[in-house]
Amino acid sequence: MRAPIVTGLLSMGLAGLASGCGTADEGRSSAESGPADGPVTLTIGEDGPEPTDDGPGTTTGTGGGSGSATTATTTGVDDTTGPGVLFDLGDAPDVGGPMTYPVRMLPGLVSITFYERTGGAAPDAFTFTVDGPELTVRLADPLSVGNFDIDGATGEFYDVYYSDQDGNFELDGRYLTISGTFGQALPAGGGLNLAEIGLDFEDATTEFGNYVASHVILGDNAAQPDGNVDNAIDGDLQTHTTMGNTVGTNERLRVTLGFLSSSGPPG
Repeated sequence: MRAPIVTGLLSMGLAGLASGCGTADEGRSSAESGPADGPVTLTIGEDGPEPTDDGPGTTTGTGGGSGSATTATTTGVDDTTGPGVLFDLGDAPDVGGPMTYPVRMLPGLVSITFYERTGGAAPDAFTFTVDGPELTVRLADPLSVGNFDIDGATGEFYDVYYSDQDGNFELDGRYLTISGTFGQALPAGGGLNLAEIGLDFEDATTEFGNYVASHVILGDNAAQPDGNVDNAIDGDLQTHTTMGNTVGTNERLRVTLGFLSSSGPPG
């Protein structure tokens, strides 16, 4: 069976302060973006593919760059908490244990949405089909104009893809990764402002990530000590990560998330 049934109700704040990297006149120009708001109902169920063993873990490396450069990893995050989110785990016998499935093979999954914040009252929603060219390929470096999946403020480019728990590309991976570059140091705000990643199913339900597998922060404008990375799994579209900048380094900022229906409960 697929991971346990989870139902939840996301209650978003009535308004959010303008936040994120860059300045107001440096917003993205992508025609695919759009504001995300309103209630989201989370329901996960149905039969899934035969499980395989691939327990979650954590790994991250140390990055360089101008200003302070820090890396951090968060594990064991409780997926049953978060502002306005209620969960009912029901009577599922396979809660816990190494029951994992490739994200792109989840029954009924049609697309994946990355909610990235660059100013404004809400994050922008970037939606990609399950087998589209964005998620099934890791872009070569350097990310730049004409070589990105998501663009943000000036000098901000992101790549999204299926991965292992360490953020390495893996077509049949149990995790999702967003990694990228941001070319503005202080006094600009830090980049990679991820609110959530959502798995969009054909019955119009959405599942958000349930734990942070690994991440990388860099530069002098990252939120310390961990880029506020838990904001990417709190079920609240009005909060986001602040992972820093890549000035003076060839490394990427990164957030890698696990999902209850693919990688299982936090290990």
